[in-house]
Order: sequence, then structure tokens, then C-alpha cells
Amino acid sequence: MKALILAPLALLAGCQHLNYQPPTSGDTAQVTFTSNNTAAQPVVCVPGKGFKSTEYALSQNPVSGGALDDLLKTMKKSPQVTTTVDIAPATRIGVIYNRRQADNSRDRCKVALQFAPQAGGDYQAHFVHENGQCGLSLKDASGASVDAVLTDWQCP
Repeated sequence: MKALILAPLALLAGCQHLNYQPPTSGDTAQVTFTSNNTAAQPVVCVPGKGFKSTEYALSQNPVSGGALDDLLKTMKKSPQVTTTVDIAPATRIGVIYNRRQADNSRDRCKVALQFAPQAGGDYQAHFVHENGQCGLSLKDASGASVDAVLTDWQCP
């Protein structure tokens, strides 16, 4: 009987590790994801484990506050999502867009950037989805473009 009770609890506890786990020590930088009012899922490459979703997903900007803001928070969605990344010369971040169309087809895209964050740096990753195309740009705290390259959807 105890095994039947403990098994679901162990499964629930393990679910927390399916998402990206930001580093808690060492040199880090912050990345804030935003979009052009498009719901999407930010991800961070975890070497050897693949791209992992951040705890929160990007939401469309709510038209009103109050209950809608509370609902978005409960659903772990926000117009901007900030996470912490390790300092590595080949840090990869990305965004996954997946939306069902009226005809039940899917509009999907994935876009990833590779860059070398500076310790203590603050970065803004802006996702755009327009006319069936995806894009991701990266700027530093001053608003200057960061030397980042589009990369394939692999997490070495």
C-alpha cells in the first residue's frame, strides 16, 4: 500500500526537473525573453540534456489586469520571462512557437541563438513571429546588439 502512495509522489517530484533549472552558483548572466505579443516557450540549452523549457512561457500582453493577470500567473505565462544562464562561450538559448490554426493544422517554428554572455550581464532576447517566419534577436542592457549567431536546433 505504501508503494502505491509513494510512487505518484515520486513522479510528481520528478516533474520539476523537466524544466530548465537555472544555476544557483558560479558566474551567471540574466536573459529576459519578450515577444511581439506572441505566445511562445523560451528554452535554454543544457549540455547533454537538450533544450529545456523555462519555468514560465511567454504570453500575449493581457488587455486588462486583475483576474486575467492572476490566471496567467497560475498558468505560468508572462509577457516577459527572465532566467539565469551559466557563463559559457557557446551558450544557446531559443524559443519554440507552436500554435493550432483554425483548420486544426499547426504553425510551428523553433529558433536558437548562440552567444558568449558576460558574467553579471543582462540580456534581452526578443522573439518575433510574423507571416509564418520566426526570428530571435539579442541585445545587452544598453540596447546594443549582441554578437550572437543563429544556430541549428542542437544542444551539444
